[in-house]
Amino acid sequence: MSENDTKQASAATFPYVFRLMHWLLCGALLVLVPSGLSLYATSSSGWSIFSGVLPPFLLAGRVHMLHMVAALVFLPALLTTLIVLCAVRFRPRGVRIVLLGSGLVSIISGLMMLNPAGPPAVCAVARATHDLSGLVVLPIAFLWHAFRGLGVSRVKLWTAFHPWANMKLAPLAVFPLVAMFTTCAVLNGLPGTPAGRELVAARIPPLAAEGNIVDLPFDKATPLKIQLAGGMGFSGGRTQLTLRALHDETDLFVLAQWDDPREDRQYMPWKRTAGGWQRQVTDEHDESVYYEDKFSLTFPMRSDWRFDRFGCAAHCHLGGGRAYGYKGSDRPVDVWHWKATRTDPLGQVDDKYWSAVDFKSKDVGRHGDPNDGGGYEKNASQDNSHPKFLPDDFANVAQGIIPSEHAVEYSDEAAERIKAGTIVPGIVASVVLGDRGDITCVSRHEDGRWWLYMRRKLDTGSEHDIKFVPGRKYPFGCAAFDRSSKRHAYNLAVYRLVLER
Repeated sequence: MSENDTKQASAATFPYVFRLMHWLLCGALLVLVPSGLSLYATSSSGWSIFSGVLPPFLLAGRVHMLHMVAALVFLPALLTTLIVLCAVRFRPRGVRIVLLGSGLVSIISGLMMLNPAGPPAVCAVARATHDLSGLVVLPIAFLWHAFRGLGVSRVKLWTAFHPWANMKLAPLAVFPLVAMFTTCAVLNGLPGTPAGRELVAARIPPLAAEGNIVDLPFDKATPLKIQLAGGMGFSGGRTQLTLRALHDETDLFVLAQWDDPREDRQYMPWKRTAGGWQRQVTDEHDESVYYEDKFSLTFPMRSDWRFDRFGCAAHCHLGGGRAYGYKGSDRPVDVWHWKATRTDPLGQVDDKYWSAVDFKSKDVGRHGDPNDGGGYEKNASQDNSHPKFLPDDFANVAQGIIPSEHAVEYSDEAAERIKAGTIVPGIVASVVLGDRGDITCVSRHEDGRWWLYMRRKLDTGSEHDIKFVPGRKYPFGCAAFDRSSKRHAYNLAVYRLVLER
């Protein structure tokens, strides 16, 4: 018998499906580990040895989505391998047990992170377990297994990967069946919408333009509860969001409530000292101390299969020289961005949109809708040594801003009259006019919880705003920020807004 015949005969001892799964498992693992390392690197500094900043030698771009795609290959391949091993009564030993075990642990902990539930400690344990198993145990076991295969067990390596010996196509049906089940379970209920992921906007009688949105019957609207995780500031990085919605065939009304023990209404303010001025900031590009609370809703304006399946992972990118990455989409996305300091005191939500990524642009892929005047600006001099404006009277300072009509140009003479220890807001703002001011709001912070009421016309007539039509469904994502500029709590599930006819 020739050497090739011997190898093929030996290969036949391993089931054909098992050999094909070897190819898939190895390929998926070679993507999972580097993409997982990038995600770990950009997590909050308490979890990452990279201080939350992506090193230039790690993967950048749509890493969240890439990691999920690789996981969707790895998960059914591993489960199929276990089914085959049980069917042939094969008993793995040593490093094979470590590989299979750590792979299962990574899958289970990953699913727990993707669908956060229970006390914050549970999510923290799942995260630590996922990092340990996926970035330490599994890679080391894989490298050792590969080293043994390339070294003393080359014949066994060939038998485990031989692509055509003793082909039996019928058992291959196991893999697509497992893959369909796991993909539907993980990818937002493909092809339908899972229960508990629809926000139904009940129809109500028309509300006059001057009507008070707070008095609307939100208690009669069906609540949608969403667990958000992975954010800075929140307890364990998590908060529970509850959404309710109504519409009167002209306007859409949304009530968002989320847990946040402290009301934060500041934006890197200035502190007067005995010797001058001190900017209250810890990181100009990634502030999570002297900052405002925020909330956002995102609505893809055109059908996008990537968002439908991967949620906000389709729009989130890592790297680009920006802490926590950047946002952008080659298909326009309508963004409602509420800011407790910069827009809320004026009764508005920042109406924005995301477009294709352009690193020559200041905001890369994020843009504010066109405006006809007003808005907010940072209150800092050109050399960043003192405020650009001072309030004409500190009694006019409200909720972390200096209203534009009460802002006066900075002068040394006026500054001398300010006592040491006085805080001067880091933002000067006025009501936004035009397209960017389409969304109005009312908010309050009560008993450790934000209550945010938002109102917007179903059709604003803007090319940057999604048009809502009763009877249709609109996928959306959401995020909450606890005094953090970028590191928000999120959920990668896809939710859908349905307007009652």
